[in-house]
Amino acid sequence: MLASVLSSDSTSSMNTDAMLIEMNHVSIDRGSTRILDRISMRIPQSQHVAIVGPNGSGKSTLLKLLMKFFYPSVVDGQSGTVRILGHEEWNVWDLRSHLGFVSSEIDQHFTLGRSARLNALQAVLTGCFSGELEPDTHFVSDSMRCEAKRLLDLFQVDSASTKCIGHMSTGERRRVLLARALVMKPQAIVLDEPTAGLDIMARAKFLGELNYLASTGMQIVLVTHHLEEVLPCIDRTVLLKAGKVFLDGPTSSALSGESISLLFDTLVVVDRDAAGFFHSRIA
Repeated sequence: MLASVLSSDSTSSMNTDAMLIEMNHVSIDRGSTRILDRISMRIPQSQHVAIVGPNGSGKSTLLKLLMKFFYPSVVDGQSGTVRILGHEEWNVWDLRSHLGFVSSEIDQHFTLGRSARLNALQAVLTGCFSGELEPDTHFVSDSMRCEAKRLLDLFQVDSASTKCIGHMSTGERRRVLLARALVMKPQAIVLDEPTAGLDIMARAKFLGELNYLASTGMQIVLVTHHLEEVLPCIDRTVLLKAGKVFLDGPTSSALSGESISLLFDTLVVVDRDAAGFFHSRIA
């Protein structure tokens, strides 16, 4: 059984009344294409939420808004607002101490170039500095190193191994990157299709670990088009379609066969197993 990922000094100093994420009338234009169209969404702290949509629905763009890679476009002389924990403006380093990210884009970065040559411990420590290259050892404190090792042990990765992250299996690398997202003790993590590329056993193991993290008090925001990734603890789901909120409600109704068929414009059968996970197939 995993030990608790949370520690006693991980309590945030942020306003506990603030929403984790608050988006108001946000649009993103790229040339003549509107990728997000007047999106409004409020995610309270401590609520586990899934954001589900087909390819091209705007999920990746929404994720980049949260990561502060994109900013709202000006439409009709006004831009929407994106607030995280009550603030619009963030220093990226400070943001990572409150909101951790695991995405396919980050995963790709650690399979290429200098980042791919880092070992597991070095890769996790990059999360302390919001970077992707080996941090200067002069700036790595004993407490940072201790926390990185604790998280690697938690996810059953050898913290003493010299194996490069670029040579790891996809499942092992994903666990390292999850540890990296948690090393600054954020109060929530945002996951982008976290089991992409994993085999059946690795996917089941990783989803089990995520579900356990949620049970320890770590807030989960999941962005995906795979219904099978939606954790049993997630009781609210937002469906995106063509850059707009298509449905926002309880997961049990949002992920019904009827809703998903309308979302993907094809007849889909959705089942839920005894453990609470969803499964879908084309009828």
